[in-house]
Amino acid sequence: MTRWLSLVCLPLSWLGCEVIAGIEDRTFTSPVSEQCASYCATVMQSCTGEHQVYSTIETCQGVCALLDPGDPLEPAGNTVACRAHQASLAASTRELAVHCPRSGPGGDGFCGSDCESYCALYAGACSPEIPAQEDCIARCEGLKDAEMFDVIANHDGDTLQCRLVHVSSATVEPAEHCEHARLVPVAPCADPAGTAPVCEEYCQLVMAACQGDHAVYESTAQCLAVCEALPPGSTDQRTENTVGCRKSHAYSALLDPVTHCTHAGPGGDGHCGSSAAPETGSTGDCTAYCTLLEAACKMAFDYDFADLAECELACSGLEGAGPETGYAVVSAEQTALDCRLLHVSRAFVDPGACDAASGAAPCE
Repeated sequence: MTRWLSLVCLPLSWLGCEVIAGIEDRTFTSPVSEQCASYCATVMQSCTGEHQVYSTIETCQGVCALLDPGDPLEPAGNTVACRAHQASLAASTRELAVHCPRSGPGGDGFCGSDCESYCALYAGACSPEIPAQEDCIARCEGLKDAEMFDVIANHDGDTLQCRLVHVSSATVEPAEHCEHARLVPVAPCADPAGTAPVCEEYCQLVMAACQGDHAVYESTAQCLAVCEALPPGSTDQRTENTVGCRKSHAYSALLDPVTHCTHAGPGGDGHCGSSAAPETGSTGDCTAYCTLLEAACKMAFDYDFADLAECELACSGLEGAGPETGYAVVSAEQTALDCRLLHVSRAFVDPGACDAASGAAPCE
């Protein structure tokens, strides 16, 4: 029994042994080029154990069929030729940790970038979520990079490498694995319920998803500072005033930035932070604003307010205090609360922004 089959046949396996056995035993019926047959035979024989990059030779052949063949005399780029050369080097040098990831579906930044490969394979095996390859690659850059590739270890978890595992399987079983390989996390390529978000991962995601007119932070440093001041929550949340909720909406923004970037931003735009005290008229934006103001501009906050509840009450009367104001950096100064959210975000790096964040010009 292969390593793949023995591991997935554990009692709590996500997939039944009979199904895996069927995949193991099925004959690859589509025509296989001589180049793909040679490459797959070499990589399956050379890259084993913790360096395994394909679950089956069929999966390898399915991936190979969707890649540019390339030139064996100049084995470079996101091509079969480059991967085949790396698989041969893995066999001859036994430097598996170096050459096996490069010979796998992603290319590991040597035979194409992992995002370049993921987007090409998803478009070939599944219905493209983002039609343009360059747009898909830009969004993919927001995914967590596990910095390794092992078809067993990366079978689950919210990482780019997990998606590469499943998009590879989708070349053989699209009905089952295309859903798993989506940009927006779907189990098994998702965090377990209750997982606390990591600010670096949230900011990498939101900065990739929300750009240009949809940007909600001016820099990664600004995003990280705001993130550290907000309650973390968990990554399965969708309505709470937490980083976890914002990360969920940032994932949705990969496919629909117009709708979801504003929800993923510092204020939550009424989606990440429902009112904790409806009688005050407080919105999620006010809850987030007051939390950030106290963290970034403590002296000004203490001068103006006795506590968070008083701040939220005062905030509820501001222009733009309601949900769905469409917060974005480029337009934030057009309404009072969005303007204050922009300047309080700046205040973590530049304390001079506290005046505007507290209501001075231009945020009267």
